[in-house]
Amino acid sequence: MNLLKLKKNNFKYLTLIPLFLIACKKEPEIKEQKIDTVTTIEKPVDSLSTILKTEKESNQNIVTVDASKMPIRLNLEITNPNDQLILRLENLDQPKIKGYLKTEKPMNLRFNQIRMPDNTFDGPFSQTIEYDTKQKGEYWLILAKSNMADGTPVGKFFLKLE
Repeated sequence: MNLLKLKKNNFKYLTLIPLFLIACKKEPEIKEQKIDTVTTIEKPVDSLSTILKTEKESNQNIVTVDASKMPIRLNLEITNPNDQLILRLENLDQPKIKGYLKTEKPMNLRFNQIRMPDNTFDGPFSQTIEYDTKQKGEYWLILAKSNMADGTPVGKFFLKLE
């Protein structure tokens, strides 16, 4: 009688094995993925034609853009707390600059100064800027931390200029 019970229990387990195999052998679902080649390039969004060059001089990251192609949208990053980002606007020929910063996380970052074509400066500003451009030529927007505020200036952010 014990032998019959043992065979019956073994038979139960043997019938479960195919069920486990079928359940575990599920084929992964393959979906067609469309890749946008523009976004896979290591350049900021919407700016492939506007960025003329990027360079680094000590703690200054300089991004030169063609201002005649506004609006400009850039995804940028500051990696060192003492760094400044200088956005050099070449060929600016419009009556006003409007700029907006949007950070991924809270950051101590603002438009610190603007440099006009005659080498005069104005500022400080906030995370937005609206400035009348009375001169034609090259303007610089200097982005950095505010020494009057707390928080880190390190992180990723989005910049829009109109």
